[in-house]
Amino acid sequence: MTITAPPPPPVAPPRPTPNPAGAASAAVRERRWWLPRRVRLVDAGFTATAGALALTGLAPSFDGYQFLVVGLLGLLLGTAAGMFVVHLRWPRALSLVAAVAVFYLLGGVLCLREVPAIWPVPHTWRLLTDQLVFGWKDLLTTLPPVDGRGPLLTLPWALGLLAGSGAMAATSWSSGPRWLRAIAPATVLLALWAVVILLGLDHPQSVLVQGVVFSVVLLAWIAVRGQRTAVDLAGSTGRIGRGAVAGALLVLAGTAAAPVALGGADPSEQRVILRDVIDRPFDVGRYPSPLASFRRYVEVPHNPPAENLYTTDLFSILGVPEGTLVRFATLDSYDGKVWGASNNAIPGASDDTYQRVSSTIANPVSGDHVEVTVKLGEGYSGVWLPTVGALQGIRFRSADLTAEADSFRYNLATSAGVVPAGLRPGDEYSFTAVIPDGDVDADSVPGGPVGAAGTAAAFLQAQASEWSKDEKTLMKRVFAVADHLREEGRYTDGVAPAEQIYHAGHSQGRLAEFVNSPIIAGNDEQYAATMALLANQIGVPARVVMGAVVPRNGVVRGSDVAAWVEIQVSDGSWRTLPTSAFMGTQRPAKLPPESQQNVGGTNVPPPAPIPPPTTAGDQADVDVKADKAKTDDPKPSPEKGPLLPGWARALLIYGGIPLAVLGLLAAGIIVAKAVRRRLRRRSPRTSTQVAGAWRELVDHARDLGQPVPAGGVVTRREQSVQMASATAPTLARRADGYVFGPEPPPMSAADSFWGDVTAERRAMSSSASRSRRLLAAVSLRTFRRS
Repeated sequence: MTITAPPPPPVAPPRPTPNPAGAASAAVRERRWWLPRRVRLVDAGFTATAGALALTGLAPSFDGYQFLVVGLLGLLLGTAAGMFVVHLRWPRALSLVAAVAVFYLLGGVLCLREVPAIWPVPHTWRLLTDQLVFGWKDLLTTLPPVDGRGPLLTLPWALGLLAGSGAMAATSWSSGPRWLRAIAPATVLLALWAVVILLGLDHPQSVLVQGVVFSVVLLAWIAVRGQRTAVDLAGSTGRIGRGAVAGALLVLAGTAAAPVALGGADPSEQRVILRDVIDRPFDVGRYPSPLASFRRYVEVPHNPPAENLYTTDLFSILGVPEGTLVRFATLDSYDGKVWGASNNAIPGASDDTYQRVSSTIANPVSGDHVEVTVKLGEGYSGVWLPTVGALQGIRFRSADLTAEADSFRYNLATSAGVVPAGLRPGDEYSFTAVIPDGDVDADSVPGGPVGAAGTAAAFLQAQASEWSKDEKTLMKRVFAVADHLREEGRYTDGVAPAEQIYHAGHSQGRLAEFVNSPIIAGNDEQYAATMALLANQIGVPARVVMGAVVPRNGVVRGSDVAAWVEIQVSDGSWRTLPTSAFMGTQRPAKLPPESQQNVGGTNVPPPAPIPPPTTAGDQADVDVKADKAKTDDPKPSPEKGPLLPGWARALLIYGGIPLAVLGLLAAGIIVAKAVRRRLRRRSPRTSTQVAGAWRELVDHARDLGQPVPAGGVVTRREQSVQMASATAPTLARRADGYVFGPEPPPMSAADSFWGDVTAERRAMSSSASRSRRLLAAVSLRTFRRS
């Protein structure tokens, strides 16, 4: 008989050692899943610091520092959006989507302050888009600094958002070599730095900040990111030692780079900026010279024509003393026919162009500061804006002029302004200006060299030599010529019956007759044109100014219009040579001598009287607009009140818009899941379709909040255990059989498996609450990498 030993008692599996500390840590991590890791916060700090340093480069382009506040706010919001997208392991493209949403949601409040911030939404979003697309061109074609409170704040706002979100998205780049992953976020900030330079001026705001400090911050960030993925080698120093060495190297690099950056650059070489390429000079030469219409402002004793403005109010001006010279236009180019305005007529001057300006103008001039208000009267129209001295800032008050303010151009070198859209009676504007100190006299040192006007004045060479006598210095020769004109000349407007032989105009033929006649006779037009040409012929830069002298009551009429000459002195400024210095008040004899009547054919025949140019030449576009407005809208339409009450609009603005944005985001998530499901279902291989069906079930369980692990190291059967589904283990075994079986499953098996998975998804949803199902539909948990 065989005696069998009893089986050994079953051995109980070893009980797992409790780890309360680990469980607590896991619980903390589960509760604080929304908190970003320390490395993300470090990256965010470097992004904000480097981005702020780069944005300071826009300081010369903007007035004040509101641009920096808006840019930093955009940088911080973009950085925060990108950080949480990376932390939650969502697709990096969502960083850009979040930046765009914030741009349109808050851009109206921060940037478009002079229009309804958000209402109406399409209007505000259209303005933001327009500034985003064309704002850079407005910035480059406007004389800096631009208004720091205007719509151009859209540029730093957009740059900050894109740089912050883009840099943080680049921190999660996991492919490629280690060095490339380390420098990827820094390249985004370098791109921001380059864009700021291209949009800026030809001189940096601060070489120390934009060069040394910015470079040190980027190098430190690259070193920190490289250290994270570095492998400790045997015998190498510890982390603290490596950090100390890296810090010392950064300090050494910054110390060595500072002298080079601050003093090594050649000041004669300018940076490459877009302003030099995009900012084409405004063609001011297309407008007729106002000097050619000087006879519109002279006195006609009997039956004055309708266009005569001698007794007509041109404008009223407040804020300047009696006798102040008001400038209409600065005429610095002579082509043998007229003195006209032009660009780049002053040799070596970089600011001699008509540029768009903002409400504040960087125009440093020493002198008396004045605050002036001008209201145009019925006699003033055209494109030339009456100004005083050197403008420091301007504000258009009337509605029509405010609408056309963007077309205003100003020339720093000539202190002249032009409104291409045209000026109308009733327009009102105010400005601050500086009236320069000092006058020109015979002891002043002239500037130079002369421009093209010196060549055009060659026909006056004999008079310049003869009338300057034996004076040695250039300025004394100019004053000698001025004395000759004042003493020998006579003043006449050529309107009296006995004086009509003295014609209007200042062409080469008319001025040749003017200086060669036995009686030098003319008015401001001939005297100022001749005096400026004679000064240029002598070698002293001179130009003609058309304007008016402010009377005691501040109401400027046509009788106050005058022309004078400005001369450039050695410090580069232009000083006024008053008309009284080269033109007297004595009138010619009523009956000119017979010799003068017979010399008319010996010289260049005088031109026919130049008819005063009407406003049609200058104001064609304005008149057409006015006529069209009268035709299209003969009766003013009644103003319409708001379609909705204030509380309803506020509710739509501050409640409806956020809900609409959230609705769009939710719809995008649902569509993305539907597209993913369709791609999985239509895979070319049936085994891949089965695997996709199982992944669809796992993703749905995770969206419902079930703790299902995901990743390549977890099997389907392990995942099925964590699902709140009795059918999941069976589906997991079927999926393994189809995927790892000896033969690919037929199409019918894949279709059947997809049907079972769809039914199970519905069953899992039906067992959950309605709020849980709604959250699952927009959950992004399945887009995160486990």
